[in-house]
Amino acid sequence: MIFRKATLSDLNGILLVEKQAFIPQIQERRTVFAQRLSAYPAGFFVLEDNAMIAGYFSSELWNSVPSNKDSFCLGHSAEKSHSATGTVLYVSSVALRNEYKNKGLGTLLFQIPLIQICTHNSAIKQSVLLVNDSWKGAYHIYKKSGFSEYAKLKDFFPTQENSFTDGILMSAERAVINSAIKIDYTFFAKQKIHIEDDD
Repeated sequence: MIFRKATLSDLNGILLVEKQAFIPQIQERRTVFAQRLSAYPAGFFVLEDNAMIAGYFSSELWNSVPSNKDSFCLGHSAEKSHSATGTVLYVSSVALRNEYKNKGLGTLLFQIPLIQICTHNSAIKQSVLLVNDSWKGAYHIYKKSGFSEYAKLKDFFPTQENSFTDGILMSAERAVINSAIKIDYTFFAKQKIHIEDDD
């Protein structure tokens, strides 16, 4: 397996991951992923296993943490919100194929790109993300990576039962992320995982 930067040729695989990971009501469209990749290619990673996309991590840079919840909405324009000189890293989405879950890969899929991006961009001062209140596994990964809750968006996520769940906004300062994340590289060797660094 290899962690690497995503390319446009990965879009089909990324969409397959998206369909497995999320219910139809909150799945992003192909055009959204293409836009994210175009706006900030340095912030879009995939986990590849035997030429198959096993998971993805997408992000963008913001000038500040927005107070308007519309900035976090499904399908928001990365072209409009991304700023090349931004100091806030917004993690827009992280997803893993079902067969790769419960193997410690979800934590790596979040932490490896996060560390890679911050290592190569000294301007980043903090990171923010939005997580569904019902996604306990993802919430746990973010907490142990140094993120803490700072706000809630009431009834933000639709469900398949025609109801809604809250969105939890989380943030972490750069120094906290660096302190909280400790990568176990012995696990990499056991799982034959590689990190491609093109810098």
